[in-house]
Amino acid sequence: MLQALSACATGPQRHEQPPLAAPAVAELTEALKPFSFLMGTWDAEGGGTPGASAGTFTFQPDVQGHVLIRRNESVTPGGRHEDLMVLHPGAQGAVRASYFDNEGHVIQYAARAESSPASAEFVTDEASGAPRFRLSYLLNTDGTLNVRFEIAPPGGAGFRTYLEGTARRR
Repeated sequence: MLQALSACATGPQRHEQPPLAAPAVAELTEALKPFSFLMGTWDAEGGGTPGASAGTFTFQPDVQGHVLIRRNESVTPGGRHEDLMVLHPGAQGAVRASYFDNEGHVIQYAARAESSPASAEFVTDEASGAPRFRLSYLLNTDGTLNVRFEIAPPGGAGFRTYLEGTARRR
């Protein structure tokens, strides 16, 4: 308080401080490490029911590696699409993901990843009268990533591809 009063009386004081170091990329928690193959910035293109699309998405750790955040922006014939998905540890070692987009959709996923081949799958739980969604990633030997989003109508019918494409890491 005295410093604040003193600064008012004598003008601002300058205190030299060392420059801030760039924040280190957090290491993922054990539950999220199987998803690390997704980390980075990816350029994607594909198509499906909404038509051709192209965009960019990133997977970056946050909150000291306790969450993995995917941010996605794409352009389709219907317009610009933005979404955010947060992967986080759930109960009993499970991984969950919460998805939000600029169209007002909120989707809760159960998530799992495999190491050979590197792949990840996000699937919604069954709910009476509601469609189900599945988002999957498969890392190819050439470093590209296959991405597929599928929808199953209410009532247990099988998943059908809505959108799929290929992504390349920058």
